[in-house]
Amino acid sequence: MVLAGLGLPATGLAQPTREALQDARRTAEAERAAAAEAARLAQEAAELERGLARQRVAMAERVQRAETVLEAAQERERAAAEAALAARAEVERRAAALAPLMPVMRRLSLWPAETLLAIPQPPEEALRGVLVLQGVARQIRRDVDALRAADEEAARRMRVAAAEAALVAAAREEALSSARALDAEIAAARMREAEARQAEREAGRRAQEALARASDLADMLTRLERERAREAAAAAARDRAEAAARAREERAARRAGRPVPEPPPAAPPAAESAAVAAAPGPRAQPVAGRVVRAFGDAVEGGPARGLTVAAPPGARVVSPCAGRAVFSGPFRSYGLLLIVECNDGHHVVLAGLGRLDAATGTRVLAGEPVGVMAEGEGGRARLYLELRRDGRPVDPQPWLGPARPGAG
Repeated sequence: MVLAGLGLPATGLAQPTREALQDARRTAEAERAAAAEAARLAQEAAELERGLARQRVAMAERVQRAETVLEAAQERERAAAEAALAARAEVERRAAALAPLMPVMRRLSLWPAETLLAIPQPPEEALRGVLVLQGVARQIRRDVDALRAADEEAARRMRVAAAEAALVAAAREEALSSARALDAEIAAARMREAEARQAEREAGRRAQEALARASDLADMLTRLERERAREAAAAAARDRAEAAARAREERAARRAGRPVPEPPPAAPPAAESAAVAAAPGPRAQPVAGRVVRAFGDAVEGGPARGLTVAAPPGARVVSPCAGRAVFSGPFRSYGLLLIVECNDGHHVVLAGLGRLDAATGTRVLAGEPVGVMAEGEGGRARLYLELRRDGRPVDPQPWLGPARPGAG
């Protein structure tokens, strides 16, 4: 019996009924499933947000292309307008230059013989002048026709460019509207992701509370190991999904002739690396004290599953190994309980603390303070240490090694 291993009196402890234990197990399983579902929904929300972000990049490229085409159409419209203005200005300049000759040319076109006889020049000179004026008139007519045609062509080009610019402007506005709608979707997706993350945290908290209602310590550790396996499987599934998404993006980039995006650099797990680096070598004794009950000693309910160490009240308690605190808080009749998942695969259980300084999920190093001892009877408090491997209790003393002076 683990309570006996803790050195706590069995009398006065409320023993749960079979129905209560079954209810606790069902509740814990349901809360764990809810936490897993919340994590899945949060992951889906994050993937949706990333997909929308990629669509936003494509939409931005579409808007930029529309703006480029619109600018070219507007430039053609401006050039056509300038050509039309230049043609009209040239017509006006020619008309101004020929204005003094217009009365004579009009008279000559209406009354050629009378105009020729009225010129005070010899007949040969007068005829030559008339012929020159007629040639000038024909050239002017040709120039005017050419300038009028250029003006009409410029006006046509201006109308075409204006129509094209209107179409491109409409396409650009449509792209901008789509981009604004996409931004709204991204904002909504981010809100959904934040809500899903919050739901995941709440589900995790409820699962933690349900875990604390497990029937006994062995049940709790079994649940922790199952949760660890589930997290590892989920992490592997996420890695596979991200690798598949990157492969799809690379194939799409190659088909579109775009540069293949570089894969995001993997963030180095600094905290975990530091903890792993600290694992080799002798482990830390959890507290300075004296072993009063060894592993396997006969106690009520069978052999002791761990060590019981008598220590001064308020003594500093340290983590025996480097790893992660997977449970930190009150647990049934054990009081404050800390479970550390060591980097070598063991689980270390510490019970009998008066204060916990390591929260659930935090990384700890071997020898790092995690709490202090509670007040005990007769001036001595008792720390219970249980070591488990693959769900089975094992003797902690060979694993801990010999006690070192000043340990704890």
